[in-house]
Amino acid sequence: MRRLIYTSCGLVLLSILCADYAEAQRRRYKRPANDRNIAKYKGGRVNDLRGEAKNVFVGVSINAMNYFGDITPLPKRLSTDIGFTRSGFGVEIGKKFHPNASARIGFNYGKIEASDFDTADPTEGSSGLGRYQRNLSFENTITELSLGFEFDLFPNYGGIGSRFNINPYIFIGLAGFTHDPKAIAPANDLFGNPLAEAGQLVSLRDLGTEGQNTGIDSLPGKYSKIQLAIPVGIGVKAKLLTNLDVQLEFGLRQLFTDYLDDVSGKDVELSLLDSELARALAERGTETTDVVSGDTRDTNFYSQVTYRSPHNGEVYNIGQEYSPGSVRGNIKDNDFYLVTQLRLVYYIQKGSKRRAKFR
Repeated sequence: MRRLIYTSCGLVLLSILCADYAEAQRRRYKRPANDRNIAKYKGGRVNDLRGEAKNVFVGVSINAMNYFGDITPLPKRLSTDIGFTRSGFGVEIGKKFHPNASARIGFNYGKIEASDFDTADPTEGSSGLGRYQRNLSFENTITELSLGFEFDLFPNYGGIGSRFNINPYIFIGLAGFTHDPKAIAPANDLFGNPLAEAGQLVSLRDLGTEGQNTGIDSLPGKYSKIQLAIPVGIGVKAKLLTNLDVQLEFGLRQLFTDYLDDVSGKDVELSLLDSELARALAERGTETTDVVSGDTRDTNFYSQVTYRSPHNGEVYNIGQEYSPGSVRGNIKDNDFYLVTQLRLVYYIQKGSKRRAKFR
């Protein structure tokens, strides 16, 4: 995350330096204010080409979201499953305050999903096998509100009609978002008895699958549904009409939580959880079918064993990989998500000059 922030700051500084250079060149070749050709024009409304453009803009977008976390093909920070790309939408409003800089407020809505059954390859080493045996899955709806700053590579000193036809940009900001990871409940609990919630989408946060509801200091506390993020990314603008742009933007959201997928720390002692539903969602290694697709799991790569709790003596049916205290996810790296946006932006010119009629 530190490297990403340093890179973003460097790009912002480069954009500002480019803008200052362009401003120096503009002043060097600036037409005198008392130029007679200019003085002859009055009446009507035109953009003031000698002044800084001031405009506001509104935009609408279709979005695609991708998740990076603990339920991915590889145990790497940049690993994701493109097959779980999900759509969404967004709106924004902003104002230009510098020849190559704008402030904007945006709202985005979308969904992220992942499944060990689909992302983990049990034939590719112990990591892939362990994830396949773990058999976790989730979906999460993201509702995001952000404030950001956008820096164009090429500054515009004129009106909206003077925009470059193609203009790359970078952005950085601060966002707040809400989330609540959920999963489909299996048919049976860990004793083999039918679950009343079978097939229902249930909140994993409410169940405390890593012991968040136990109140034990050594176990993680309950995470919040409201989180902060740092949006940072790049984009390119293409001029369609005098007042209209199309933009393609790629933005990473650096997060301060590792629970977008409800997976972070270690396997919990099952007897500490407060319901059969919570135990069934914490340990899914014995399920014979994938709850997301309905496909049959390959029994060559997982098996059922029994586990007797040292706390209450209960005997649970669990997968061979589950062991209280063993690693369930990568607690060292927080989750993050990528938002790809195709956006239409409409510009509204602010400020103009009157010119005289022809004489």
